[in-house]
Amino acid sequence: MNVANLKKNFQPALLLPGISAGLINAVIMISVEISFAALIFSGDLQQFLPRGIGIMLLGTFFISVIISLTSSLVGMVGVPQDTPAALMALVTAGIAATLKGQNPEVIYSTAVGAIIFTSLLTALLFIALGWFKASAFVRYIPYPVVGGFLAGTGYLLTKGAMGVMVNLPLTMTNLPQFFSANILASWLPGVLFGLTLFMVLRRYNHFLIMPGAVVLAIAAFYVYIFASGISVQEASANGWLLGPFPEGGLFKPFTLDNLAMVQWSAIFGHFDTFITLFGLSVISLLLNASGLEVIYKKDIDLDRELISAGGATLAGGLVGCIVGYQTLGLSALAKRFEVNSRLVGVFTGALSGLALFFGASVLSYFPRPVLGGMLFMVGVSFMAEWLIDYYKLLPRMDYLLIWVMLVIIEVFGFLQAIGAGIVIAALLFVISYGSASVIKDTLSGDSFHSQVARSKKHKEKLTEKGAQIHILRLQGYIFFGSIQRVLQNIRARMSTKDAQPLKYLVLDFKRVQRLDSSAVFGIARLKQLIDANEIAMTWTNLSKEVRGQMQNGGLIKDEGETFSIHSALDYGVEWCENKLLDDAKENKVDFVDNIMAYMSHSFPGLKRVTQYIEHETIQAGEYLIRQGEASNDMFFIESGLVTVEFEASNGEKTRLRSVEGGATVGEIGFYLGGLRSASVRAEKTSVFYRVTTKAMNKIEQDDPAIASSLHEWLGHLLAERLADNNRIIELLLD
Repeated sequence: MNVANLKKNFQPALLLPGISAGLINAVIMISVEISFAALIFSGDLQQFLPRGIGIMLLGTFFISVIISLTSSLVGMVGVPQDTPAALMALVTAGIAATLKGQNPEVIYSTAVGAIIFTSLLTALLFIALGWFKASAFVRYIPYPVVGGFLAGTGYLLTKGAMGVMVNLPLTMTNLPQFFSANILASWLPGVLFGLTLFMVLRRYNHFLIMPGAVVLAIAAFYVYIFASGISVQEASANGWLLGPFPEGGLFKPFTLDNLAMVQWSAIFGHFDTFITLFGLSVISLLLNASGLEVIYKKDIDLDRELISAGGATLAGGLVGCIVGYQTLGLSALAKRFEVNSRLVGVFTGALSGLALFFGASVLSYFPRPVLGGMLFMVGVSFMAEWLIDYYKLLPRMDYLLIWVMLVIIEVFGFLQAIGAGIVIAALLFVISYGSASVIKDTLSGDSFHSQVARSKKHKEKLTEKGAQIHILRLQGYIFFGSIQRVLQNIRARMSTKDAQPLKYLVLDFKRVQRLDSSAVFGIARLKQLIDANEIAMTWTNLSKEVRGQMQNGGLIKDEGETFSIHSALDYGVEWCENKLLDDAKENKVDFVDNIMAYMSHSFPGLKRVTQYIEHETIQAGEYLIRQGEASNDMFFIESGLVTVEFEASNGEKTRLRSVEGGATVGEIGFYLGGLRSASVRAEKTSVFYRVTTKAMNKIEQDDPAIASSLHEWLGHLLAERLADNNRIIELLLD
């Protein structure tokens, strides 16, 4: 960020809530980081705890300030994290055990060297993933899993809040102790404070509510103890205050002399733990950022967050601090404060630095019920949002998954819950997707025809017998669940008693992205079913990938009378229509009989039309019409087959329709004039009549009645074709 943007954060409306949120965060983080230091520097390293506290506080300063200034989210807070702290505690305990009996400074130097080593490697991993924009995988984590993660975070925050107020972990074993008189007095005021603040913030949203509530709560606490005659020392002895903390300066730098004492063999013996730390840190960082996207209701640049955390961890690691990255709870606290300022993280880090150099004893006077109540409020807000508010917003199975994750987090931990949540969400997706049909359209050949312009007699036959053609347009990703829907559809069609028997099946794969291996097996079963019932089948629009899968599965055999593959649905339907007409032994319809079918039976002298028009033959591959030529004639196809095709500017050709004996081409251009919009090419040797503009003019002059009837027939033909196209569009849009 630039200096001008940073100056905006010093406006009074941002400065006061920023300082307030930063103060609360600093108080929380100083106590938390001191506990992390106590966790890591325990046992044989206990004597080095003051140095450990100094390292953690200095690391908090660097990590918090750098992430705050470089994050893509204003208000983001970054700190040394609990998961790396827990894992590094295992490593340092192992190092102390390995080096037991050696110089304590060697043990200390090796322990801190291990921390520096893992922090620097993790920082480089963060930066590399962000630089190569590899964060996208977290976008595929299902929304309920993120919700379960956030609800679990809220749950652990509430438990942590109880621990802060009582200085005793909340477990089933310890639960009875929480209701003893002394301990109840320690946590009940904080819980009531947190719940009251939560309910107020649910109704009102002003930036002064949070800091005002904290000041009033602290004041009320001290008014109470002084009015009750309780001294500060007694309050501290009762566990009502945070202290005592170490006095004076805490930091002692890690020097080259310390580096020379590092026993690297003891460090590398824990490389499996380092790998776990690397993976968990990346996943936790991205999940925290994804959770904040939900809380802030805005997109966060995850790649930038990785680089930001990488730079912060690099700086913190150089002074011996554990891995740090964006924190969910404290960043959410800024949202609760309605603070749109980067000063939250800056103040959090700055105050941690002040505690480092001037001593943390002043924090000893902060009331635990107030601090615990704040944490309790944040935790309850998370749980209320995901366990109450989202009850009406999420599908029931997704909502139950949040509860399942919450239970797993409590029993096993975060990583296990995330893994289980992803697996369960995947299973739910498979079940849900399997119940959704991959059949986009179910069409019948009596109403859905190919783009082949046929004679009236052939059209009537297709309308009469076309229901024998069953057309399925498939879509999506086909796997073992969804292919069963296709089989059920075909079996249902075959068993329909009142319908014509199924003789021709068309499967269109145009909208199918992929098949899995089980779907290929399902299609093999489909082919067995089709072959056993003597049904002709064609597949259309197979992508290269789908065709390859079919080929590898042994499903593509030589094409013949009962099986074919076509590049488009139109060609596949045409193949079935041709087979139906052949099976019905329909003879070709000549030109005169076709005209007779469309014109009034009372029209005399029909054959006289032929004396005005040219009778010609064209060979396969030759053109009747070329795109771009002048439109000065039309054609009646007596026999054969021609194709109307459009050629795009890139040379790609698309079939618009095919025309067999007894139909016409070129009539629209003939009436409209201008240039041809498409070409007409013979698919096989064809016989046709050519009607030129000159010939039509002569018919109109010599025999107006015939000309009128001819125009009427052509108008009827065009209207019929338009009606067919409209019917097909309605079928596909239904």
